Amino acid sequence: MQPRTPLVLCVLLSQVLPLLTSAEDLDCAPGFQQKVFHIDQPAEFVEDRAILNLNFSDCKGNDQLHYEVSNPYFRVNNDGDLVAMRNITAVGKTLFIHARTRHAEDMAELVIVGGKDIQGSLQDIFKFARTSPVPRQKRSIVVSPILIPENQRQPFPRDVGKALSAATHPCCPSACF
Repeated sequence: MQPRTPLVLCVLLSQVLPLLTSAEDLDCAPGFQQKVFHIDQPAEFVEDRAILNLNFSDCKGNDQLHYEVSNPYFRVNNDGDLVAMRNITAVGKTLFIHARTRHAEDMAELVIVGGKDIQGSLQDIFKFARTSPVPRQKRSIVVSPILIPENQRQPFPRDVGKALSAATHPCCPSACF
């Protein structure tokens, strides 16, 4: 055996051993193990009763795993169970569940077979009234031409122009909309 042969073998083994130890990582795919779930629309989603179990892995131990659900009336427990936070009958056709850790994030979809579209669901979520107390109106803005010379000296910031409402501008009194 030549004196260089042990050195070459050591280099080759140092390259191959990390590949063998990380082979178990190749079996792990970060994210939800199933991306789409289908359930039948029940008569009622009962508070704190598990609807389904979600399996999420970031291949690093799921440290600081955080779930978010598209419907505010649902949450995911620490053990991965999707549960309703109150008794509810209609939730729509689809829920989205987003999970994230420092190492991975993914989204799963829950399709509710037989679910009905809910009209105004965003209004329910944001508690926004159907009729706004402030009437809507169009606005227009009058802006004079702006000239900005290059290579100006300090102080900064500098005023470069003014923007006025058309209602208060003297040349456009009829511009009120």
